[in-house]
Amino acid sequence: MRKNLFCMILCLLMAQSFVNAYAQEKEVAQIAVKVGAPAIQVVHVKKGNLTSVNFGKKKADSNALITENTAFQAASLTKVIAAYTFFRLYDKGLIDLDKPLADYFTYNRLVNEPQGRLITARMVLTHRTGFLNWEGAVGSSEWYNTPLHVQFVPGTKYKYSGEGFYYLQLAMEKATGKPFRQIVKEEVLKPLKMEHSDMQWNGELFTDYAYGHYSADKPRKLAKWGYTNAAYTLYTTALDYTRFVQQALVEGKGLKKKTHLLMISKANEAQKSSGEVNDDDKHVPCALGMRMQINEKGTWLWHTGSNPGFRCFFIANPTTKESLVAFNNSDTGMPAFDELMRLFLEKDQTFWAYKWRKGELD
Repeated sequence: MRKNLFCMILCLLMAQSFVNAYAQEKEVAQIAVKVGAPAIQVVHVKKGNLTSVNFGKKKADSNALITENTAFQAASLTKVIAAYTFFRLYDKGLIDLDKPLADYFTYNRLVNEPQGRLITARMVLTHRTGFLNWEGAVGSSEWYNTPLHVQFVPGTKYKYSGEGFYYLQLAMEKATGKPFRQIVKEEVLKPLKMEHSDMQWNGELFTDYAYGHYSADKPRKLAKWGYTNAAYTLYTTALDYTRFVQQALVEGKGLKKKTHLLMISKANEAQKSSGEVNDDDKHVPCALGMRMQINEKGTWLWHTGSNPGFRCFFIANPTTKESLVAFNNSDTGMPAFDELMRLFLEKDQTFWAYKWRKGELD
């Protein structure tokens, strides 16, 4: 009798789980249509349970559907990987947080910018270098020799910058004597078993990949980055990035306990505009290499990413260990993250990660 009762309860639980999963997949599909994204790849972790939802097409004019192994461009989520990589080297004593990067690497683009020699890794990780996001056509042959101009005294204000992360990449390469792609593979991808990820296009690895789109029915040309940039060239999946979030950011795997706490703690204020810090800014201060969200449910870590044709996002609560990672393949896809947080995360909280600037960081 007891055995039969147990079997009945187990069957009911399994049936309810199936119903809930189906309902979530249906709602993710509705979100994709609403924001004009051909596909959404999402992974939610809560109380040790992992939910993976993969909806839609790799390319609008194709019938090929995405899977959990479909590679997306991670865009600026690359910066969080770069920050963790820095702290791996920091723990090994190879590079310092507050020593000028100019002590490690002489940057040709700063030869006529004396204040650029003041910039440290801490300033890069909190976007206080004074650099513009990009100066020149990033990735072009001309860009590598385009002079950089500091907009204010480094360390005194906030201004989101990809240029800063590339400068930090060059310093890490000089400090280790290795190309950044190799450093990331050795310090992050292999230890965390991110087997579907690479810091640039890998034709052998990426046989299952998503195309970017201008909108739901207008595909872009497939972008295959043939170089590594610490600010935006990572290719990965929501499952792989969840492995990174859960192990590196939530658990602090691979870092000294003190270093992990340093990385995920408040380091500086952010600024929505060039004026004074306002009330909204106080809910999304900078940690080292990512943003924080302070709301009714505690303190979260988060970051978004925007590459042509792709939008991506993660948010995680180190205390409860809950996380949400999502990728989509459309320029119109940023509002999906507000919708996905409302779908997967607990209600009655303010999602400052989206509300602050509609998900945009630069």
